[in-house]
Amino acid sequence: MVKEKSEYRTYVMVFGTTVSLFLTALLAAAFYIQPLEGELTRLGSYAERDFGWNLPQKKVREDARLITNYQDYSDVLIVGDSFSTNGIWQPFFRQYTGLSYVTLDIRKTSLPDLLASKPFRAYPPKIVILQSVERELLFFFKDLNFGCNDKKQQDVYIPLKGIAEQPEIGYYVETRKTFDLRNINLKYAASVVVNTVIRGISSGDSKNTNKFYLINNTLFSNKRSGELLIYEGDMQKSAWRNEDLARAACSIRGLQSRVQSNGKTFFIFMLAPDKSTAYAEFTVTPEFRNIFQSAEVLEDYGVNVPRLDLILKAAIHSGEKDIYIPSSTHWSARGYALAAEGISEFIKKRSVSSP
Repeated sequence: MVKEKSEYRTYVMVFGTTVSLFLTALLAAAFYIQPLEGELTRLGSYAERDFGWNLPQKKVREDARLITNYQDYSDVLIVGDSFSTNGIWQPFFRQYTGLSYVTLDIRKTSLPDLLASKPFRAYPPKIVILQSVERELLFFFKDLNFGCNDKKQQDVYIPLKGIAEQPEIGYYVETRKTFDLRNINLKYAASVVVNTVIRGISSGDSKNTNKFYLINNTLFSNKRSGELLIYEGDMQKSAWRNEDLARAACSIRGLQSRVQSNGKTFFIFMLAPDKSTAYAEFTVTPEFRNIFQSAEVLEDYGVNVPRLDLILKAAIHSGEKDIYIPSSTHWSARGYALAAEGISEFIKKRSVSSP
């Protein structure tokens, strides 16, 4: 009996010591990899320490002015995904144009129902901005069935006279996160450790994030700045068919005609380029270089699409770092500001090109 108790105590001590060492190691790993921030590090179980930004980031107080239904007049009605519902580019847009805006979530909005609704017909906005990230283009629009419209579209003039630009956007600056017990995420740490081992054995990505190598390490501020994290969904563009992209472009062109048929509302399609598109020229392997140039296709079909892809690429080529957040699929504040400026200039040209 005494021997059994002694063996039991030894077992408990060994088990307890093992668990304690494991938790200590996990805590140390959680401290080392830094607090989780980006969706690409989360989805791919990569260390934020390796792929989190390191240069101070300008931050903006988000203001999407989200609504669930269009009920009252607004100068601009935005319908978009997470690039718009996070409300980061819109404050820049208001600064540049002085226009009021509201935002609808594209995933919760029926576009045919919106256009047919009494409030939209009674209080049409000056501008409708339909925004989508590039990789979701076929998902949202391939089967929308608005159809192409080859007829001359209704000419819409945007009256901006008398609308003043707003004061400059106020920033606050955020530096790299430091250790804080409140930010400890043991589950994330365990996943990073496990998947690092798996990647080491299989020499491949094991989850929803793909990693590529860049031709230089000057594009991002993260520790492993010569590597690029891409969302797995970006890879699906390589399987797109010409006819499917044409159907999506036709649907958007038809939607544009429908919106502008009242003679009062100008339609803009805001295509947010995938990270893989923006940095395609800088990848060592050519996976993304020959994939469809979606914005060009939309332009060819007569869609009013500001070329945000060219604006963002120009900033990247000029040497600006972190136009996209290294650990995220989304833009930094600088990227959002560039996009808003591009949309604003597109509108202003339209406002002065018509009588």
